Amino acid sequence: MSDKKIRCGIIGYGPTFNWGWMHALWIKAVNDLELVAICDRDPNCLQKAKQDYPEIDFHTDIHEMLARDDIDMVSVVTNHNAHAKIVVDCLKAGKHTVVEKPMCISIKEATDMIEAAKKANRMLSVFHNRRHDGNVRAIKEIVSQGLIGDVFHIELSACGYGHAPNVWRSKKEVSGGALYDWGAHGIDWILHLLSGKKMVQVSGFFHKRVWQDISNEDQTKAIILFDDGVVAEIMQSSIAYAGKPLWYILGTKGAIVDSGRDAIKGYTKELVGPPGGSLQLITSDGVKEVSYKESDWITQYMDIANHLLKDTLNPETGEDGRRVITVLETAEKSAKSGHSEDVPYK
Repeated sequence: MSDKKIRCGIIGYGPTFNWGWMHALWIKAVNDLELVAICDRDPNCLQKAKQDYPEIDFHTDIHEMLARDDIDMVSVVTNHNAHAKIVVDCLKAGKHTVVEKPMCISIKEATDMIEAAKKANRMLSVFHNRRHDGNVRAIKEIVSQGLIGDVFHIELSACGYGHAPNVWRSKKEVSGGALYDWGAHGIDWILHLLSGKKMVQVSGFFHKRVWQDISNEDQTKAIILFDDGVVAEIMQSSIAYAGKPLWYILGTKGAIVDSGRDAIKGYTKELVGPPGGSLQLITSDGVKEVSYKESDWITQYMDIANHLLKDTLNPETGEDGRRVITVLETAEKSAKSGHSEDVPYK
């Protein structure tokens, strides 16, 4: 890669959750990146992109955009089930590729993407920006400093009661299932927090009991056992009448309890969430309120630019992303078999 700016394209500008707009905003905010083009096959979405970013080029055909010599890197921001094929096409076209989380919906797809990146000698990076949430950053710092001793138990819960909107994220064949949404963030948070630990087994428990008009599960839970005995549990439910803390972490010298409130209120053009919110640090000295750090999602693209231009570490490799997919797929396998399952990528 030369010392010039990395010229970027985005595939997918659908209006749902404004993700295409956000990726464009983050790319344009990084000095070493330059947004060149956006591609979306939906004319209405492309028209919205033209209104937001009139200074760049637009395409409705992926391969037309990939044929351009003036694009070095492509960010894939499409439905989950479309990621794998598009990413492989991008890599075959010689483009460094960033893919939104979850990177795909099966271990095989993840492996195909990783092999395509190796064959093309191009970067594959998975976009798990939520590890830069203010509360997650604060928790990571507390654990890294050893303030609660050795962590041995983690619970992450996103619980509520209500019908999910009947969009693509509610369709299992498109999204991968309920756990592939927020649960993919939760799994990445845990693997990032417990960096260096190897997974041994995953147990899964899936419920379909209330919302019969959508194909995603109503409640999902994955329990990960690590090689040193640490246990981590991720639960996502739309049929929970009673909630739980977002984070519940036990260590040998203390604990962390975080409600998750006010961590993220919404996206802003300032690129960071509000600094409000706090978590409880419980030690032998009593309960202390610890303020969240600022959310800093732009860091993901800054780290990607530094990786390509300065040979620093890839912030999340394809292999890292595959570990998340491994938990998701193995949890469902366990739910069907009725017992814990070994994981192929630890």
